[in-house]
Amino acid sequence: MKRISERYRTSTLGELNITPLLDLVFVLLIIFMIATPVMEQQLSLNLPTARPDTAPEIDPKSVKSVSIQASGTILLEKREVSLAELEAELIRLRQADPNTVVSLRADADLPYQKLVGVLDAVKTAGVKLGLANLPQRP
Repeated sequence: MKRISERYRTSTLGELNITPLLDLVFVLLIIFMIATPVMEQQLSLNLPTARPDTAPEIDPKSVKSVSIQASGTILLEKREVSLAELEAELIRLRQADPNTVVSLRADADLPYQKLVGVLDAVKTAGVKLGLANLPQRP
């Protein structure tokens, strides 16, 4: 009788072990996550140059202050106005002085829609706009 060894017998695998493949994928992912920001910061760019801003000096008499309180009250030069009155007054001011500038001061807790309404009124009136803010403290 002939003896057949079990060692040389071939059998098919029922499952494929993908653990080493997953390890490789995660290592490559980590390498790309670390290398991508470094590569972006090393781009050498020749940025264009521009002349400094040569805007004409603004006459302090042509600057009008518009303030919006947290409650939504609109003040034009410390006088309470509605949104329609603000737009009409700004149009009148621009017709009297084409260099009229509005300095907009809005409360930080103001609802966004109220601010957008005032910005639309300023845009419709066609006056220049400056937004007043405080510098951020470290």
